[in-house]
Amino acid sequence: MGRKTIITKDREQRKLTVERIVSIPLKLSWEGWTKPEHIERWWGPRNWIATVYEMDVRPGGAWRYRIAPDTAGEGDAAFCKAIYTEVVEWSRLVYNDTFTDSQWNPVEGSDMLTFITFDEARGGTRLSIITQFASAEDLDQAEPMGMVEGYQETLERFEHQMQYILNQP
Repeated sequence: MGRKTIITKDREQRKLTVERIVSIPLKLSWEGWTKPEHIERWWGPRNWIATVYEMDVRPGGAWRYRIAPDTAGEGDAAFCKAIYTEVVEWSRLVYNDTFTDSQWNPVEGSDMLTFITFDEARGGTRLSIITQFASAEDLDQAEPMGMVEGYQETLERFEHQMQYILNQP
């Protein structure tokens, strides 16, 4: 733990990249991203909670979730739906993530193509999250809306929660 999250922005390619080596074995890292009982423990920034309504991790499968502040958090709840386009076990997830209303109707223009890669690394797993935005302007709005800080906190929570699971007898 105590590792650094590296964040880079590429306006030309409209990409936000978030990378971190977590002290979690590859298989457990994968399970942390693909099992609802795990993802509900860590998805979202600090002081937020996630509720998974559906998680069908296969090409064409959907992941429907809600994130909302807990009693200490600030902000409005967000409903999202991701559709997986590529799933390579232990290695790669690709999905199109979209904000929705509470009835799961997509919010126009909110699509974010997201690539998650899992690579064995010394002491754990290198996680790389690449989010591609529709425009450079959308990428520019990621930081003011809290997405950059949220990703940092999310990966910290991921490592903490999965480390807790790893250390259970």
